[in-house]
Amino acid sequence: MIIKRILVLANSTKHHPRSCVAGRELLEQADGQTRWGGWIRPVSDHDEGALDINERRLADAVDPKPFDVIRLPLSTPENNPLQPENWRIQMGQVWVKESTRDAQALLPLVEEPEALWLDPAQNSDRASAPALQRLPNLQSLYLIRPEAFRFQIRSRVWEGYARRQQRGLFTYRGQHYDFALTDPLIGRKYFPDYPRTPEGIIQPDDPHRILLCVSLTPPFHDLHYKVIATVFELPV
Repeated sequence: MIIKRILVLANSTKHHPRSCVAGRELLEQADGQTRWGGWIRPVSDHDEGALDINERRLADAVDPKPFDVIRLPLSTPENNPLQPENWRIQMGQVWVKESTRDAQALLPLVEEPEALWLDPAQNSDRASAPALQRLPNLQSLYLIRPEAFRFQIRSRVWEGYARRQQRGLFTYRGQHYDFALTDPLIGRKYFPDYPRTPEGIIQPDDPHRILLCVSLTPPFHDLHYKVIATVFELPV
């Protein structure tokens, strides 16, 4: 068993009530200081790696939230080339919350990739495995600062039924993106009556002070979808 210490940056909905948790590792140095390590996504061996509440619970049975610093027991890296951050959880163990950071802790973690997994043959919210495999230094999680971010509620017909969707629309490095939104906390703030929320655009309080944790999903019908796992609103 290996104990990892991470700052939680996502606990996003995946096949409710299961979730996807991810964060940046905190590494202890010889001088007692800490430094930031890479991304870690703890995963199960079922449901595309999604975690049940009893697999991600803290000692007080509370769900971990973004900004929590936690210690979690892991077994081994999953060695998934398209989600290299994945680690198998150690079953039967409780996660431990150490502390909570504030939004200022995010600023050193903002990343600036050239693009977000673009596949010329697909819409901006998905990519094929071959396209991803051609990308250098692939990682499946980023914390980015977008431009012109806004929410959208819209309907899509799927298997004969119209279903409401929560989306995040934004620009990054001149490219427009349109991703599914899987952040349960931000949804409760901006569209608490979902799915009864009317269709349309919803503006955040301050679109210039938004950070996004974006993620690639496991394959679905041979495509990896891109989601906004967390919307962070920086204080003024």
